[in-house]
Amino acid sequence: MQFKGAVYRPPIEANTFLLQVAVGCSHNKCSFCNMYKDEQFRRIKLSTVEENLKEAKKFYHKLERIFLVGGDAFALSATKLKEVASLIHLYFPECKTITMYAAVNNIINKSDEDLSTLREMGINDLYVGLETGSDYALSYVNKGHTTQQAQEQLKRLNNANIRHNALLITGLAGQGRGIESALATASLLNETEPQIIISTTLGVFDNTKLKTEVESGLFIEATESENLEEQLTLIKNLDLPSTYYWGHHPLNSTPIAGVLGEDQNQMVATLANKISSMNDQEFKNSFKRSTL
Repeated sequence: MQFKGAVYRPPIEANTFLLQVAVGCSHNKCSFCNMYKDEQFRRIKLSTVEENLKEAKKFYHKLERIFLVGGDAFALSATKLKEVASLIHLYFPECKTITMYAAVNNIINKSDEDLSTLREMGINDLYVGLETGSDYALSYVNKGHTTQQAQEQLKRLNNANIRHNALLITGLAGQGRGIESALATASLLNETEPQIIISTTLGVFDNTKLKTEVESGLFIEATESENLEEQLTLIKNLDLPSTYYWGHHPLNSTPIAGVLGEDQNQMVATLANKISSMNDQEFKNSFKRSTL
């Protein structure tokens, strides 16, 4: 099994079989991201996908879940995704879930009929890069969608019975805007009801436009106290009792996780306790977010 380019998958899909269908990211213009800077988005030939499935069949008796590799594999047309799903079911007919990263614009480019058909073929649990509900931050980092577009497209997924997981980045709005961002994000999530919320903290990485802006003083990073306050405000304002919140990413200073309806108060208490003891200067000197 061979992979081309950089390969990423959600931390919670660590035990899921990976099948590459695309290389790079179809947008690849976010100012904070360096994941695919040297890659031009392209799909993997269907014949190559089938060869990899044939090889996988030699080692796996059954696969009930498969993650499609690509920065936003859902960027592939509905026709291409249906072809991939058909091949998966040919070699692994027991496969129940075909999951992948997705961008809001990937959903816009598919009709309601496309979404319903893809769901029937097992495509589900899409990891959607929302990052924030703040239109200010989305525009500043050139995310490529607005909050209204995100709300509309996620509701279309819900109508097609396609579950989605929301990917968030605390601190994306910069210093002084964390609470505003948290409230806007909570409003978006409450409206769109993700299955899982995966939260990480902004890192300023080499070879990004954001790194240049930080060095020149155009973008001022939030302090760690502000990052924690933003996350605390978000969790306090979420009304999603069945949603799982996962904040164990290595870029987070304070790992928390749990079902909101059961563990919300405990997560709030953990964050509040950390905030009360936070020394921002000491933290800045000892905790570096320099790489994924």
